[in-house]
Formats: sequence, C-alpha cells, structure tokens
Amino acid sequence: MTAEKALSLRERNKLRTRAEIHAAALEVFEEDGFSESSIEKIAKVAGTSKGTVYTYFPDGMDDIYREIYVALSDELLDVATRARDRESEPVQRILALANALFDLASRPVQGRFFSLISPMLSPVLAPVLGRASKVYAGLVAEDIARMRHSGKAWPDDAQIAELIVGSMREAARFITERPGRQKPLTRALAVLLQGVEAQIKSEETT
Repeated sequence: MTAEKALSLRERNKLRTRAEIHAAALEVFEEDGFSESSIEKIAKVAGTSKGTVYTYFPDGMDDIYREIYVALSDELLDVATRARDRESEPVQRILALANALFDLASRPVQGRFFSLISPMLSPVLAPVLGRASKVYAGLVAEDIARMRHSGKAWPDDAQIAELIVGSMREAARFITERPGRQKPLTRALAVLLQGVEAQIKSEETT
C-alpha cells in the first residue's frame, strides 16, 4: 500500500510539473510570441530548470506547444460533445458545439493560442492541427442529416458541414480578438443554421 501511495504521489507531481510547464509556455507565448520563446524563459517562468523541462519534453518547445494544442483540443471535444448530447434538435446540437469553441476562444491566453496560430508556429503544430475540426465536421454532418425527415445523409452534407465548421473557426478568431462579439456571433450562427435547416426541408418537399 505504501508503494502504491508513493507511486501515486510521484504521478501527481509529474502531472503538476507538466501543467506548470504548460502554463509557463502559454505565458511566454502570450508575452513574446513563438519566435521569441525559449526553453530558458519557460523554465524561469515555471520556476524550474532547463534540464527538468527537457526531461518532460525532449524535443523542447515543439513538444510543449504540440502537447498544449492537443490538450486544448481534447478538452474542447469533451466539453462540446457532452453539451451536444444534452440537446435533441439539430440546430441546438450544432450550436452547442459552437458555444464550446467560442467559450475556449474567449479565454485570454488559451483562446489566443488555439485560435490565432502564428505563421511560425503552424509548421510546429502541423502533425496535430485540425484534430478538433475534423471531429466537429463529422458531428455537424450527422446533425445536418438529422434535419431531414428520412434522417439519411445526402452527398452534400459533408461539404455543408465543412462550411459551417469553417464559419465557427472564423467566428472563434473574431471572439479571441473581441470577446464581446461572442453573443452576436452566436445569434448570427443560429440564423445561418436555421436557414440551412429550412432549405434542407424545402428540398425534401420538391
């Protein structure tokens, strides 16, 4: 039992250290941008040594920022899918996804990192970029199919979903810059989705 408790404590300490490095990296990114970020600065802000940072992240900053992006993507998908599952109507289910993304975008530091990826950082994140967007597009396509009386997908549903998710991403970027735009952009998206739903239903009757 003592060994299990000691192992559990070590694991908790490791998780805490990783979280501290993540937070420090985001702070450095927010203040200096990716081009001026360095392991030295991240270690200093985290209150640890360069050696410790490299122990957790052997590839240095690339490792750190990729892991942060993946963690934010996973957090977003968890919150978004749970919110979507609480809704029954297709438009509300899609809006639940959008609201989860918009809430993340409105967070000062995390939202800027997730929504406003710099040109220099994009190549670093290339292996993990778009993880959430791909899942979003699949979920939105499912909800578009649910707008039809038959509930069956049509060939254009995937393209419609891509356009809707693209609109969400662009709205998230605006919200990151001006969080006060979240409510009006959410209302505008609702109008857009209602128009899509009306068009889909009209197509079924013609």
